[in-house]
Amino acid sequence: MKIAIMGAGGAGGCLGGLLAKADNHVSLIARDEHLEAIRANGLKLVRADSEFVVRVDATDDPAEIGPVDLVLYTVKTFHNRHVISTLKPLMGYETSVITLQNGVESHELLGTILGPSNILPGAYWASSHIQSPGVIVEDVPARVSFGELDDTGSLRALDIRAVFRGAGIDTELYLDPLQLLWQKFIVLSSLSSVTSAARTRPKELFAFHGARKMFCDAMEEALAVGLAKGVNLSDNLAHECMEWIDSLPAFQVSMHGDFEAGRPTELDSLSGAVIRLGKQVGVKTPVHELLYSVLLPHKDGRAS
Repeated sequence: MKIAIMGAGGAGGCLGGLLAKADNHVSLIARDEHLEAIRANGLKLVRADSEFVVRVDATDDPAEIGPVDLVLYTVKTFHNRHVISTLKPLMGYETSVITLQNGVESHELLGTILGPSNILPGAYWASSHIQSPGVIVEDVPARVSFGELDDTGSLRALDIRAVFRGAGIDTELYLDPLQLLWQKFIVLSSLSSVTSAARTRPKELFAFHGARKMFCDAMEEALAVGLAKGVNLSDNLAHECMEWIDSLPAFQVSMHGDFEAGRPTELDSLSGAVIRLGKQVGVKTPVHELLYSVLLPHKDGRAS
């Protein structure tokens, strides 16, 4: 399959490396030193039990790639305004776009510009990061879920799942992708803000009862917003997610890493979105409002 990865950072680089190793024609769209390192040395992926290097096409200009079968959209949400329109050269008659962005709104933005029928909302359930230019470390094994917006199965979704599974990526199809997006959003918006505010990773932070309670309260707020919007979600979701977080190996949420490094963050697409959407449906979100106010001064990064 001919695949373009728009945003070859932690998630996109990890998936791109696995897909390329499985003999798919992968093109990475990256920037700056990361791009130059991939061009010079290939993309290196470091996993828990192995590491490998793949040679892939890499560019900062989607027009150099042309139409592809599949676009994986993995850029940070704060780049959307400037990036989405640049995807047009990648779009052919049957091109599919899987958005694996954080938050619950990117599929609507992509659909407005690229056509809603081309978009498959999805989620990346893993943790991976750029260790150095051209080197990606997979902290938690890659897992992808996605589905059709019209709540149906499709041949293209089955084909994409087969390609992903052939690359060793745990992949699941969802008939209700909005439920999928909200399940991740409820966890990630809360986990990102709690760990960023505490400047502490989940394993260490949740040894403290008060931190666990704040995280669960934040999830309950986001869950209430989703339920008020009519999303089909379990009332027990927060408890289930806490058990899942406890079962994971040590990892760092990407927004926490961005705050530590002084980079721009996705705060507006996470806790900011919980607050904004909560106001739309009349649900109060005091925990997210507190966390947002604490993190706001460095939301857009800090001068080096």
